[in-house]
Amino acid sequence: MLCKKLRPSASKTTMVKIMVDPMVKAILCPAKINLFLHILGKRNDGYHILESLVTFSNFGDYLSYSPKSNGSPLNITGEFAANLRQFNIQDNLILKAVTAFEKHFAITVKGDFNLEKKLPIASGIGGGSANAAGTIKLLMQHYSLSENTGFNEMLLSLGADVPVCYYGKNCIMSGIGEQLTPWPDLPNLHAVLVNPNVAVSTAKIFSMLNITNQLKPYKYTKCQILKVTNYQQYIDFINVTQNDMQIAAIKLCPQIDETLAELRKCEGIKVTQMSGSGATCFGLFETAQKASKAAAILSEKHSNWWVHASELGDVQPKV
Repeated sequence: MLCKKLRPSASKTTMVKIMVDPMVKAILCPAKINLFLHILGKRNDGYHILESLVTFSNFGDYLSYSPKSNGSPLNITGEFAANLRQFNIQDNLILKAVTAFEKHFAITVKGDFNLEKKLPIASGIGGGSANAAGTIKLLMQHYSLSENTGFNEMLLSLGADVPVCYYGKNCIMSGIGEQLTPWPDLPNLHAVLVNPNVAVSTAKIFSMLNITNQLKPYKYTKCQILKVTNYQQYIDFINVTQNDMQIAAIKLCPQIDETLAELRKCEGIKVTQMSGSGATCFGLFETAQKASKAAAILSEKHSNWWVHASELGDVQPKV
């Protein structure tokens, strides 16, 4: 299905602290949020050229690695495990990342991974890409390796969002995902993430867009980064940007429009937008208290939606 119902969630709005236990080799794979997403054109090989301001949540999946194998290379638990198990496990980006790592470094990886799946799948917040990036981070630490020639190309081969998820910094992501321009002045943001429990086909949305090979110019990538001196300046800026995939995504899944409408009703809301190809949407608030209150109200009103209050900013969890 192109717009698929996910398992209902009664997720609470508990804030999650970014912590990693080095004894068990575990890492947070944070949700990636596209604060804006502009599609500038399409290359002759079919890849889309984009420009997006990306930040990260302090909430996400948890991935652990054990060098001692128990016979199952990938175990999946957590809230959305059942949704992920519907797919062929060999197609999982964690195992694909292992294969890419082995080929790049000429190493045979031994051991097992355990994924606690807390993010909805096919939801526009880079869950699979974050898992792939986390896999590479864990293996880099275990084998005491450093990034080398061809490393970034290896990341990109796993998906357009994998490089940005690996480095975990506020940035402008451009090209097909390989160009990352740091945006150090982004303030920490208080957000509510909402998914109406539907999975959206990114490929279908791209097919609905009238994208040509005539490339539009970058607006931010090769220009001086906006110096954000206060919170309101940032809000004013983000409110004049957009997600170029949002209209098509709403046509495919009208629940996205309902989600955005519900966010706009929240007291203290400053910005509403869809992330990535959807269906996850976000709302920005001035304080964590206002975000938590809005999340609690939305969770009570829509008990079958996935709702989570979150802090957004640089996220570089250490292994």
